Amino acid sequence: MASTQEEARTFQRVAPAQSVADRVVTEVEAMIKTEGLEPGHRIGTRQELCEQFGVAPATLGEALRVLRARGSVDLRPGPGGGIFVADQSPLIRLAHSVLRLRQTGAPVNDVIKVLDALDEAVMQDAVQHRTDADIADLEAVMAELTEHWHDPIEGLHGNWRLHRRIAEISPNAVLRTFYLNLVDYIEGETAGAATDDALAVPGFRQDTDERLRIHEALIDAIRSGDVKVGRKAVLDHRTLGR
Repeated sequence: MASTQEEARTFQRVAPAQSVADRVVTEVEAMIKTEGLEPGHRIGTRQELCEQFGVAPATLGEALRVLRARGSVDLRPGPGGGIFVADQSPLIRLAHSVLRLRQTGAPVNDVIKVLDALDEAVMQDAVQHRTDADIADLEAVMAELTEHWHDPIEGLHGNWRLHRRIAEISPNAVLRTFYLNLVDYIEGETAGAATDDALAVPGFRQDTDERLRIHEALIDAIRSGDVKVGRKAVLDHRTLGR
């Protein structure tokens, strides 16, 4: 069996940005996918996997903790036990798909289109379920956004802070989580970019007063508690892009 120092050298040559345990996680998940292993398939014992990947037991233990947290494998003790392919729920598979998307990358404009499609559902929830505390928070975020509206970087991030806070009102955990992850993805992809690149989101021109009024209308609609007003506000927002 390879020593800890030997395994570190081996994996660093292949993927210097990954830890040894991360590499094991990647390889196990790739094996499950490429070989089409079904839920319940026995991958092996701890000892067998240590030998297969040439890693120490502690390293394998770290990788298995990650794999279990992701819902990729199950660990079964006793005779006939070992590491098995987990039976993932559709929700877990969706979460993993989003994670892989963030790892492999996707055009920001494609993510924006999906976010636009979710905006109406997010807005409807915000209108129907907002509290006085939510409204106070939104007004504070909107005031900050207005202050920095003409700043090419702070204005852009303020825009996403506002949309994130609106989404946080939704009681629908799936909608809320998926939406927030998309916003995080967009901010992550545009953070630190050159000014012109950061503003390459379709239709988003924070230096126009009309665009600022459209965002103010979103807050007014949520404050009103009127679903029809909320739908009009979000459609006006979508028409001009972000």
